[in-house]
This record gives sequence, structure tokens and C-alpha cells, in this order.
Amino acid sequence: MNKVLYALLTLIACTSCGSSFNIQGTSNVSSLDGRKLYLKVDKADSLVNLDSCDVVHGQFSFHGTIDSVRVAQVFMDDVNLQFPVVIEGGDIVVKLDNTQQRVSGTPLNDKLNDFWTKFTQLRNQYGEIDHEESAAILNGHDEETINARLIKKALGVYAKSDKLFTKFVTENFDNVLGPWCFMTRISYDTTPDAYPVWMNDYMYANAVNQLPSWVEFIMTKATDNFKNNPEIKTFYADFLQAQKEMNGMAEPANAPMNDAPGTTPNASTAPPTPAEMAGDSIPK
Repeated sequence: MNKVLYALLTLIACTSCGSSFNIQGTSNVSSLDGRKLYLKVDKADSLVNLDSCDVVHGQFSFHGTIDSVRVAQVFMDDVNLQFPVVIEGGDIVVKLDNTQQRVSGTPLNDKLNDFWTKFTQLRNQYGEIDHEESAAILNGHDEETINARLIKKALGVYAKSDKLFTKFVTENFDNVLGPWCFMTRISYDTTPDAYPVWMNDYMYANAVNQLPSWVEFIMTKATDNFKNNPEIKTFYADFLQAQKEMNGMAEPANAPMNDAPGTTPNASTAPPTPAEMAGDSIPK
């Protein structure tokens, strides 16, 4: 009898503890040394701290337990360092430096790192196009002609991003990365002033115009697990209502539609914009 009771108590204790995570980080970014970092996750419409630590001689670490796998962000005070990490059981290794950001050590983090590296490289290309435009104008080329040519180049970058997002979301419908990646694209494509000034209006309009068809494409391909994700369900219900209102098939709601978590980025949670990518990624 005592053995059975002990086994039950042990099972209950283990269940309540959740999975332990351990993140070991290194950084050669001088502006981070001596600063406090925070590991935060979205909860409803707010950010919740999972852990915090100081960067000491380029070393930092986060520890804790979670009851479900989540995607978190690393912050310095209230500044998002634009570095997603999957919080799951196991030993996670993070590297932050001036040339790259890397996370590894667990299966989902290896997947995330591959995606985020490719995505960051694509976003950097908008900054490169911006520099190309400035140099051409300084060299006396016609601004309108140059901008028309470079807009086509920027649209090519967007098309590559579209393929990257689509592939990654559809390959990860049934784990935390699928919904996270889906909402990340929503966040990017609905961010005003996200591109260098001279191309912003055109690129923003292009993104917003393409977004509805992309959302519908993903939802027609999605698994039930993806569709039943609470964040996805909330977003998609609001999305369908907004589409009906735009098409005159429904009366506007009495109150403004609340943005689903992650759909309307703010300065603290949004990923880096192309304009930001052209400068320093880590504030001093």
C-alpha cells in the first residue's frame, strides 16, 4: 500500500514540475556585457518573464521549468534583441555576436535556427538594396529609373521570403514552430514603415495585398492541430470577420477588432524591420 501511495505521489510531483530547460549563452557584443537579459514569452496580450540573468564576461544563462513548449524572445531591459528561442526540455546553446545569432541543442531549436538564419539573410538584402539606391543617386543616376529597377529587386526578395515562410509553416503544422512562424509573417506584413523610406509604400502595399490569399492558402492546407491552436483560431476568426466587412457581407463590429496576439507588433516585440537591419541590430 505504501509503495503504491509513494508511486502516485511521485507521479503527481513529476507532472506538476513540467520540463526543465537550461540555456547557456555566450556573446562578444561589448554593449551587452554587464547588462541584464530577460527571457520572455507571450501570454494573452502581455509578455511574461521566464527568467533573467546578467551578462558577465560574455557569459549568461537561463534556467527554469515549463508546462508546454513555447517560443520565447531574449530582451535587454525592454528592448527585444530579435532572437527567438524554443523553450523545451534539454540543454540549449545560444550565441550572440555582431555577425550572427545562433541557437542549437534541441531538435526544434535546430529547425528554428535554420529558418531564422535564412530569413535574416533575406531581410538584410533590403538594407543592401537601400545602400545600392543611395550610391546610384550619389553617382548621378536618375532616381526614378533606379528606384523602378530596385523595386523589382526588392519584390524578388519578398517572393523568396514568401516561399521560405510557406515551406516552414507547412512543415511544422503540428509543433509550436508552425503557429509561431505563421503569426511572425502576419506581424511583418502588417507593419507600417517597415522598409527603407523610398520603397516603403510600394512594398507595404504589396505585402498587405498578398497576405489574405496566403492566409487562406495556409488554412486550406493546415492540419486540425494547427487550426485548433488558440492563437490561430482567434486570429483567423477576426480575419474572416474583417474580410466579410471589407466585402460588404457583414456590418462592422461595434467595437474595434482586437488584434490577435502577435498580429500587430509593437516596438518591444516586433522582429527587426529591413530599415533596422541596415543599422546596428543591438542597441547600446
